[in-house]
Amino acid sequence: MRVLIVDDSPVLRQLLRAILESEGCEVMEAADGEQALAVLARFTPDIVTMDVHMPGMDGYETTAQILERYALPVVVITASANPKDSETAIRALEAGALAVLEKPGGPSVEGFQERVDELLRTLRSMSKVKIVRRSRLAGKVRRKPASEKGDEVAMVPALIVAIAASAGGPVALKSLLQAVQPPWPWPVVIVQHIAAGFMPSFRDWLAGFTPIPVSLAEQDQALAPNQVYLVPDGFHLGFNANRRVFLDDAPPEDYIRPSANYLFRSLARHFGRHTIAIQLSGMGRDGADGLAELFRAGALTLVQEPSSAVIDSMPRAALAVARHVLPPKEIAERLNRLAAQTSPVVQGNKE
Repeated sequence: MRVLIVDDSPVLRQLLRAILESEGCEVMEAADGEQALAVLARFTPDIVTMDVHMPGMDGYETTAQILERYALPVVVITASANPKDSETAIRALEAGALAVLEKPGGPSVEGFQERVDELLRTLRSMSKVKIVRRSRLAGKVRRKPASEKGDEVAMVPALIVAIAASAGGPVALKSLLQAVQPPWPWPVVIVQHIAAGFMPSFRDWLAGFTPIPVSLAEQDQALAPNQVYLVPDGFHLGFNANRRVFLDDAPPEDYIRPSANYLFRSLARHFGRHTIAIQLSGMGRDGADGLAELFRAGALTLVQEPSSAVIDSMPRAALAVARHVLPPKEIAERLNRLAAQTSPVVQGNKE
C-alpha cells in the first residue's frame, strides 16, 4: 500500500511513517496542503492521510482540491478533543473524505495499539475504494421506475424515517436534509458511521443547514415529529415495546457500532410497514440485511442511486430490496410529497 501522510507535525509524520513502514507500506510525506499537491504531481498513493489544522490550506481545503484533481481516497486523522479541529474534520467529510480517525498518541499512551489497529484496518479497506473526482459526483444517474408495489407502500401511513450512512454519507445527508420542506410529520433517526468523539461536531454541522432540529438520541426517549436524532457514540439504537429509544452497548456488529442493521431490525419488529428506511453512501453492506427485513414487512425502502454516491457499496448491497432508487435530493422531494399528506404522530405508544 502506498500512502501519502499530510501533517504539519514532524513528530506525528514520523510516528505514522514508522507504523506504516512496519506493515510494508511505501510512504511519502507533506507538511502542508501545498506540499501535498506538489507531491501528488509525481507520486500516486493508494490513500492519503490528512491533518486538519495546518499552515496555509487547512485539511478541508486540501481535501477538496485533492478530490477535484485526483481520484484518491482521503482519511482525516485529527484530535477529537480540539473542537476547532473536529469542526474542520467534519467539513473535510463534507468535501468527500471517507473517514475521520483520532490521532494515535505515543506507544506509552493507553489504547495506543487499539488506535493503531483501527488506523491500519481503515486505511487498508479505504485504499481499495474506487473514487471519482468530486466534480463528477453530480453526473448523470439512473432512475429506478416507481413500481405499483412501491406506490402501494407509499400510501401506508409512516410513523418514522430511518437513515443509514457511512463513508460518503455526510455528502448525501447534506443533499437530502437541505431539501427537506418542514414540518415533517415523522421523527428521523440517523446511523452515521463516524469515529468516537466526533458526533457532537457532526450534530452541529448537520444543524447548520437543515431546517429540522438535530440532537443526539437519549435512552427511553419518545421521538417527536420534525426532529432529527443521531445515534450517540458507543451504542446501537433500537426500540422497546412502547416504541421508545433503547440504547444498547452490545458488541459491535461486523466491527460497527452503531449498526444500521441493528436499527433496521428493531424497526421491522416494532414499526413494521409504518417505516420509511433509507440506505445512503457507504462502504460494505451494513444496513442491507435489516433493510431486507423491512422490505418483507412492507416498509417503504429507498436506496441512494449508486452513481450519485461517494462510495456505492452500501447502496448496491441493498438494491434488491429497494422500492425506489434515487439521488438524495430526489429522496427528500419524494418524502416532502408524502409529508404533505400525513399528520404528525408522537411515537411514545403503540397504535
